Formats: sequence, C-alpha cells, structure tokens
Amino acid sequence: MKRFAALLVAFCIAAALAMPAAAVGYDPSAVYTVQAESAYVVNTDTNIIIYEKNSEQQVQAHSLTQLMTVALVLANYGDALDTTTVTQPQAISDYVLGTDDHADVRIGETLTLRQALYAIMLRNANEVTMTTAYCLSGGDLTGWVIQMNRLSQRIGTTGSVWTDACGIDSGNVTTARDMYLILRYLMSFDVFVEIAGAYNYTMPANTRHASPYDIQNYNKMISKSAGGKFYREAVRGGKTDVSGYVQDAGTQSLVSWATQNGETYIFCVMNSPDTCDAYGYATRRPALYETSQLLDWVYSSFSIQPALDTDEPLCEVKVKYSLDTDTLMLYPADSMMTILPSTSDSTVTQKRFNLPDAVYAPVRQGDVVGSVTLLLAGEEIGTVDLLAGQDVERNTVLFTVAKLQEFFGSLYFRVVVVLSVLALAAYLVWFAVHAVREQKSKRIRRR
Repeated sequence: MKRFAALLVAFCIAAALAMPAAAVGYDPSAVYTVQAESAYVVNTDTNIIIYEKNSEQQVQAHSLTQLMTVALVLANYGDALDTTTVTQPQAISDYVLGTDDHADVRIGETLTLRQALYAIMLRNANEVTMTTAYCLSGGDLTGWVIQMNRLSQRIGTTGSVWTDACGIDSGNVTTARDMYLILRYLMSFDVFVEIAGAYNYTMPANTRHASPYDIQNYNKMISKSAGGKFYREAVRGGKTDVSGYVQDAGTQSLVSWATQNGETYIFCVMNSPDTCDAYGYATRRPALYETSQLLDWVYSSFSIQPALDTDEPLCEVKVKYSLDTDTLMLYPADSMMTILPSTSDSTVTQKRFNLPDAVYAPVRQGDVVGSVTLLLAGEEIGTVDLLAGQDVERNTVLFTVAKLQEFFGSLYFRVVVVLSVLALAAYLVWFAVHAVREQKSKRIRRR
C-alpha cells in the first residue's frame, strides 16, 4: 500500500508537471549575469518558468544523486522512519574511504532511517547513503540503482542516469530541469521539508560515539547565525553537491526552494564556477552566491498578479434573433493568476481571442461563448473561457423571418427551385409534344 501511494504521488506530480509551463523569457542580466553552466527557476504556484539556461544539458550530479536515494526511502519507508534501522558494514566503509562528505558514522553503528536522512541531507554523508541503500536492498546495490532510475523516470526526468546511491561514481548525470522535478516530488513529503530545512541536527550517541554530536547543514542560506551574506530568510531548504571551495578550482551546484509573501520558487543552479562568489569568505560557495542573486532578483522584480478582471467585460460579440440588444458583453471565467513584473499590471499581457462571428438568442448568463489566450513576452501563459454577461431572450418574429430568409437563401432551396423549373420545363415539352401528336391523330381519324 505504501508503494502504491508513493507511486500515485509520483504519477500525479509528473502529470501536473507535464502540463505546458510558460517560459516568460525574463532575463536577470540587467541585475546579475548567471555564470552557472545551467539553471532553472520555476514558480510552483503557477508552474511558470521565470528563468532557464541550458536546463536540458547533462551535468555530473555528484552528491545531488543522494536525492534519489532519499526519494526511494520516503516512497517505501515513509511511515517507518523511526522503526527501521540500518547498520554500517565494512564493505561500505571501503567504498566511501577518502571522501570528504560524511557524518562521521563508523563501522557497526546503527541509525534509524530518520537519523540517516538528516545525515544525508545536511552533510551529504556518503557512508550513510550507501549504508541505507545496502541495508534496505538486502545487499543488492545494483537493484537499488535500478529502482532509483525507475522512480526517476516515473517522476518525469528525461536526462538523468543514476549509477550508484551516493554520487561518488562519475556516471551519475542529471539536468537542471530534472533536479527541479525531483525536488518538487520530494517536497510533497512533509518529513522531507522538515529535514531539508533544518540547519542543525544532533546525532545520537552510538557504539563508536560516547556522546551525542551535532551536524550542520552545508546549505548556509537557511542559517541567520552561520549564513552571513548567504543567508536569505525566504529559503526553506535544499541540497548542495559540495560544501564549498577554498581554492580557485571546481564548481558547485545547489537545488533549493524559497517562499516569501506566499509565493514559492524552486531554484536549480548547476555547476557555478568557484570564481563567481564575490562575498569574500575564505570558503567560497559559488552556487549559494548565484542562488542568492537570482532569489533577490525574483522577489524584488516579480509578483503573482491577476492577468484578468472577472468583474470587467473583456470584449463583445454580435447577437442575432433578439430585440433586447445587438451585442453581448463577455467576461473572463477566471482571473488567471500569473507572474508579472512588480512595477506593471495586466496591460503587459497580449490577448488572442477565439470568438464566433455572432451568438444566437436565447443566451443564458454564464454560457461559454468563446475563449481568450494570454501571452506574455510572446509566450502563451494560459487560456480562459469567456462567459455571457447577461440573459438574452429570442424574438419569435425575428427568428422566424431569419429562418425563412435562411431557407430561401439556402443551397437546398436553390436546388429545389432549379429541379422544379426543370421538371416544369420537361412537363411543358412533353405536353406540347403530346398535344401535337393528338392533333395529328384527330386529323387522321377525320380522313
């Protein structure tokens, strides 16, 4: 039942995300030029893509791979995080030996799945990620990776390939868009939102740790005390592939989400070069820096606004068969909430109408008469039905006269008239011929 529910969530989210999303074509370069290899910024309330750069380009996933292991755990063990445990074996310690990302969990130590998820999300803990996959798969790490790829495809990813559980293997690749889909899927789990949004967590005393010890999140954007210039109050959580760089080498990625004034955005910044971090700390975090610039730009420049006013008529259409009115005012069925520049209003959108030449009475208020498609920066952002603004009664005389005119002007009537004339002409010819023959017969009889 747990697996069915998880698959249902994945299917629903994938179906929702498969709906056309409008890329409105906003460019932050007037404020900041993005140096990341790829990026993807989406408003989750409207599914509008605010910004994208090479979002389908494959890049190495590194520790972001661990999000798929987390997804598998939540999909299959989401209601057993405190009752299911994993114990680190020697084989896993050998695989992750020498890697920097760990939570200091040692051979023989046992964690609950909840504790394991905190270690994975906050510290990119390779040893915990691999131990979790090893124990939950019964030692079949190949089978675990197969499950990762299957779930990834169900979520809707198209450019991701997973080759191990934690991201050490260089064969793990993904895209900025795929990371958006995976993070949005994970955000459907309340426990993930809680864990990914925590800055500090206390790991328990264990067989190799006499006392509890604290671990801190690599994502400094969520900590006011430790984040410094990186801190943004709107950031709710996320995951980076590496903690940061001290030397001018390498890149960093970060996938995160932020909420401010009720508006939520997902930011996927992939392979930001170390040199782009201008905050000046000894440990540079380029992906966090670029995310902070994009976040500041988004929340200072845009807001969700109604593109249409349902109380104001949008257009009118001619009415036939009525003495009450010659035209009918049409109103939008929905206000179409969308992302607009904060300094503008709905007039920045373009409208493409789909209307009949005329409507025919009777019409009832609220009847769907046509539709309008809204465009922003040349891109479609949605279509809304247009509704009749009033009742319009039919006039019987006008309707009858119009139908008679229609009939007399119709092709059917013209065909009937032509056939009738031809039939009459044929009859007259036959009658004339018959009359001549009769005349001749009478003359013969007289003789």
